Amino acid sequence: MRAKPIKVLFDIVHPAHVHFYKHIIAALKKQGAQTTIVAREKDVTLKLLNAYDLPHISVGRSEKKNMLNQGWELLHRDWSIWRLARKFRPDVICTRSPAGVHVARLCGAVGIFDTDDGPAAGIHYHAAAPFSHHITTPGCIVETYNKKHVKYPGYKQSAYLHPDHFTPDPGIKNMLGVGANEPFYLLRFVDMVASHDHGETGLGLDDRRKLIDKLKGHGRVFLTTEGAMLDEWKDLQIHIPPHRIHDALAFAAMQIGDSQTMAAEAAFVGTPSLRVSTFKGRLTYLEELEHRYHLTSSFLPSQSDEFFTTLDSWLDDPAIHKKVEKGHERLLKETKNIAAWYVDYIVDVANKNRV
Repeated sequence: MRAKPIKVLFDIVHPAHVHFYKHIIAALKKQGAQTTIVAREKDVTLKLLNAYDLPHISVGRSEKKNMLNQGWELLHRDWSIWRLARKFRPDVICTRSPAGVHVARLCGAVGIFDTDDGPAAGIHYHAAAPFSHHITTPGCIVETYNKKHVKYPGYKQSAYLHPDHFTPDPGIKNMLGVGANEPFYLLRFVDMVASHDHGETGLGLDDRRKLIDKLKGHGRVFLTTEGAMLDEWKDLQIHIPPHRIHDALAFAAMQIGDSQTMAAEAAFVGTPSLRVSTFKGRLTYLEELEHRYHLTSSFLPSQSDEFFTTLDSWLDDPAIHKKVEKGHERLLKETKNIAAWYVDYIVDVANKNRV
């Protein structure tokens, strides 16, 4: 008798999770697995799922943030996903948020929690780790969290930005309205209001204004923000389909801001990046991208002078892209596309859960 196909539920709460899981989901389906996606309305998450033709069930949305609201949102998400899981009966639930592993415990599935922030994510991590059956992380994570911890030979970003998956489209320049040789800069400002950002800060408003004014003297400036865009910057807002953001990132002269995710994505497409965040020095994967591969540079919010000094030196250095190119080549040689690894891991976990 032919074995029944495995069933995998994906709990997706952030746009970056769509990118991380999209090729994994496609490969599982190709092998005959049944999958379902439960998604949270945050930023462009649902738009990305639609753009990649990934059917999904929308549960919850990102609301005004405080600890009480976040607690109620988590409880609502737990309840909603549990009701869906009772019908779908998954073998495995894959997630980067607490709700997925909570529900896995309730419905008899195996909960796989992926993280590259680890305990630095604060309550987000501590609400998920005790309930997970497995915790997966990039191999560069030096800590060992517990017996459930499994490390993969690459970075989260390789699951979607490795050359096996991603070839940047130069047509993005026409979409942006920039000339073939015209430099442009991609900025990303985040609100630092997510549960894993509690108590953290990034670029201050004055420094954001100073940064924009400085870059305008060197090329076009495009801005993407988490949350509402200030009126004074609306003429800088990037207007492209959200699934084209990595094309823009690949051709940008530089990526700058306070987003951890976009700094790591810039590294994987070979674009120099500067990041201002209180997470500096606390996220192993970004420390490795900075100090081993020299693809990015980070600063605390209190290091404004050092940040702008480095920015000026990069703007005046015509060889900065050559330097980054060397680090990018080394990165791709020393790490693997982990999408295939993750598919094999999910299948193995699912089959063991059925024994």
